Amino acid sequence: MLLTGRAHKAISQWLPNEIITEIVQAAPRSDQASLCRVSKLFRDLCRPILYRVVDLEANASVADFGDTVLSNAALAGSVRSYSVDYPRADISDDALERLCLILVDSTKALVRLEALSINYMLFIYTQLQTLLRWTFPHLVRCSLGTMDSDWRDTEQQDMLASFLIRHPGLENLRIPTCLYAPGRSSPSVRIPLLRLQQLECPSKILPSIVAPRMKRVKLYWDAFDDDLDVGEIENTFVALKAMIPSDVPFICSNDNCTENLSTVVDSLSRNLPHTRTLQLYLYNCPLWDWVISNLKDCLPRFMGLAFLSVHCSWVELSTREEEEGINVLSDACPTLEACRLHQCAWRKVDGMWEMYPLTDFDALAGLESWAL
Repeated sequence: MLLTGRAHKAISQWLPNEIITEIVQAAPRSDQASLCRVSKLFRDLCRPILYRVVDLEANASVADFGDTVLSNAALAGSVRSYSVDYPRADISDDALERLCLILVDSTKALVRLEALSINYMLFIYTQLQTLLRWTFPHLVRCSLGTMDSDWRDTEQQDMLASFLIRHPGLENLRIPTCLYAPGRSSPSVRIPLLRLQQLECPSKILPSIVAPRMKRVKLYWDAFDDDLDVGEIENTFVALKAMIPSDVPFICSNDNCTENLSTVVDSLSRNLPHTRTLQLYLYNCPLWDWVISNLKDCLPRFMGLAFLSVHCSWVELSTREEEEGINVLSDACPTLEACRLHQCAWRKVDGMWEMYPLTDFDALAGLESWAL
């Protein structure tokens, strides 16, 4: 999009700023950036739009962004979504520590922030952990975490719980597994998140959360936790049952549940038989026949399971094994409409199973990436 000086003067003369802003918002981001250079008027109108969604890597761009928003409160107030990823290029620990200091100060300046996502690997730096003590009044979507540190268990739990309690408007929350070390108990306080609809967290945290409107949950199970038993798994799904309205097409994902596969699926099927989508991530598990056998015994209790996705990190299946697995699972759960086994997807058409594009399966099953 190129405008001559005469053209942009005519546009600004005959169209109110509100209309120009609407037009700019509909333009591609590359064109928005070009429009910033057309004139002072267009720069003033475009920059707040460009700053609504900011995606950065933890490199020099974080420092540049920090300098800008710390010196311009209006632009800082324009940011609604802020995402910082771990740097893909080599960067020294000292440089990352300095960037984390800037990241903390600049993030605190984003007074209208609605979505915040910071790569959990950055939380190894203690400077960044202080963000868990901050409050973002308008926050509705959040992805955060911290690497294991020298913190005492209770201090880490209290900091996490306190952050969540101060953000009751959260609708989408991710807490990476590394925030919780193996064997730690759940926070003792109750955390009311009454608007929460999507949650990704270690299984131990879930019983502490009060959220009656949940639609989608991803649980991380700790295969190395010797204290994890049948009772704890059951308590997790009993707590989850209270969060899911019976008329919601619930989506449940379970990560690292190999050691407790049958117990997890069995408890889910008894407490939430109306689950519509079930996703399982399995690592270092035994033979494929073992997986199918465990699922075959548990699936019949689901009343309306339509989509099943099983990811195995180790397995390479032949076409025959895939077809046999699909037939066994379909007999155990006749309500299945589509199924993914490792790297292949299938869909039932007129009562017959047919190969289905893997790229389309997640959309069909409601498993698209959770957009912050």
